[in-house]
Amino acid sequence: MLIRSQNKEVLTNLNALAGIEIAEGLVKTVITSYITGCSYLLGEYSNKQKAVKVLDMLQKAHAEYEMLRLMPAGMGGIKVTYYEKVAINELKKKLQEKTIFQMPEDSEVEVND
Repeated sequence: MLIRSQNKEVLTNLNALAGIEIAEGLVKTVITSYITGCSYLLGEYSNKQKAVKVLDMLQKAHAEYEMLRLMPAGMGGIKVTYYEKVAINELKKKLQEKTIFQMPEDSEVEVND
């Protein structure tokens, strides 16, 4: 699964990362990803609660991606019905949609107080 940064300038592979962390600053809270020796800014949020919510969203998106990825995508050589082919194509479409997680803007993240 890929993660696209908030500013759309960084595209990183979640499976290649050593981790993703939240760092609180004086003005903004940031989410960064890191690989040995490198870190990448993925997004800036007005408070820690929003940053945690974004990590929750990313966690859920990754779980959905993995679940879809593990479903049969090809049935190679097995005879399938028209309806099974339609279902397989729908799974492929959903998987493509889940392949990239776009980091949301601060204004798009709502937290309940």
